[in-house]
Amino acid sequence: MRNHKEFYEEYWKCRKAEGRFHTKEEMRVPQRISIAAGMIVNDKRFEKDEPISVLDIGCGEGTLGKLLKANLGDKVIITGCDISKTALKIARMYYSNVHELDIEVNGLIKRFYEQKFDYVVLLEVLEHLFKPENVLKQVDIILKGDGFLIASFPNIAWYKYRIDMLRGHFPKNYLLYPGEHIQNFTLHSFYKLLREAGFSSIEIDGQFIFPRIFKPVRFFNPILKKFPNLFGYQIVLKAHKGRTEQS
Repeated sequence: MRNHKEFYEEYWKCRKAEGRFHTKEEMRVPQRISIAAGMIVNDKRFEKDEPISVLDIGCGEGTLGKLLKANLGDKVIITGCDISKTALKIARMYYSNVHELDIEVNGLIKRFYEQKFDYVVLLEVLEHLFKPENVLKQVDIILKGDGFLIASFPNIAWYKYRIDMLRGHFPKNYLLYPGEHIQNFTLHSFYKLLREAGFSSIEIDGQFIFPRIFKPVRFFNPILKKFPNLFGYQIVLKAHKGRTEQS
């Protein structure tokens, strides 16, 4: 049986062979990454002289780092980490530094025990882990008291996946291999995961894909976004430390 590292080395070697890197100029940037970058770029703390620190966990080929550097330059210090050497070789140019880590064996604490970050980002990462709650506990330790967690996940309760399951088919919610996702989250189960790890969601966005009958999209978009657990294909949450009644 392959371990996590072997699996993702093969995954990124496949991506490399196919040239599927979103850092390429001709490639579309996934909406979840654009949204996460926007959540950071719009932080009013960038008006201060001191740069903001960002840790991008599961940074892959470095698309988030590329976007943040393009928008913020020296106002941000970005650290990237991933389990794959192949991915980090490509990502290196977009980050202040990169680290090869297995975050499920307390890699975050071991590597960053003397550091605190303004932002910790986990885009499409937690569903790939055996114990995502343990990773969030590590994040809590290395995140500043007034820092933010930004996390995204593919929503298994998206309306089209619900239709697939009603027809008796499990949704194809993976990129290359069915074994990519160890966890399957809905918005409610993801809220529960955050809450139990000591985080409260304060902002929600994502990629909302609707039935074709809702056209033109610009008219229906604000209405359908009110039902993210139904129409959110990929959901992005910004959270801070501490539980609240709302979360």
